Amino acid sequence: MGYHGRFLGQKALGQTNCAEELAQGVFEAKSLIFCLTNGRTGTRSLTSLFDCVPHVHAAHEEKPSFHLLMRWVQRNPALARDFWLFAKIPAISDHPQPVHVDTSHVFGKGFLEPLLDLGARPKLIILTRNTRLIAKSMLALNDIPGRTKRALKWYLSPSDPVFHRLPEPDSFSDYQLCYWHALETEARQAHYRRLCQSHGLTCVDADTATLNNLDCFERLCANLGIELDEQARENLKSHVGRTLNSRTNEKKQRPILLPSNFDEAEEEVRQNIMTEQPLMMRKSTSGSYLATALKNL
Repeated sequence: MGYHGRFLGQKALGQTNCAEELAQGVFEAKSLIFCLTNGRTGTRSLTSLFDCVPHVHAAHEEKPSFHLLMRWVQRNPALARDFWLFAKIPAISDHPQPVHVDTSHVFGKGFLEPLLDLGARPKLIILTRNTRLIAKSMLALNDIPGRTKRALKWYLSPSDPVFHRLPEPDSFSDYQLCYWHALETEARQAHYRRLCQSHGLTCVDADTATLNNLDCFERLCANLGIELDEQARENLKSHVGRTLNSRTNEKKQRPILLPSNFDEAEEEVRQNIMTEQPLMMRKSTSGSYLATALKNL
């Protein structure tokens, strides 16, 4: 359990001052960069590029992982604050690099607002990809929002507090639910862009297609305030253009039922979604959170 377990123990004892002091120290000492994206958008490839920069610690689904609590956070947002204070921030503090980049797509599914509430001023990468390509990739992996076990762990569900509510989700096909998720992510990206800009925070756009271009990555780094020395540029030459986490073997293991008409299937989703402002739900109940966190860290 180690270092992070001690902080969880402090939470159990009601001792939060030490964790809050550590958090403020991390916020002052490090440039924190996170990614707002759907998933199936090249985040692992992006991580490998940032990993070429010596003064950057690049993380992709690094433990303690956001997905451990993502499902619970949808109904109990205060859990995310505890997760930051007593698990994630202590883990970030362990790394000596002054820049911390985490590309996890789960970050944008309930963890940004609690981080801002703690006083952090992160920079955000808004990573996009064609919505149809996202939906097809999710479908190929059987990551069907609200229907499959893996999707419940890693993705939002139509029954969650969302921006694009989808009435009677059972009436839609697997592909349509994947497409809905891509639209929901776009709505979140737009909302969080406005939120962060109102706080004077840096938001930088990137697209999956540009990850194969060294010049585009250099511009991304410049916009994030990350300097690239000659060693970093040399390292990048052998990494730009790599495709990682395609999970090709998994996609071959099951037949894929695609819509006969993509445009019609997608338009049906667009016509049925109801735009809402997600409500903050209950406050944190620490006991059950600690039981899960201590078990999984």
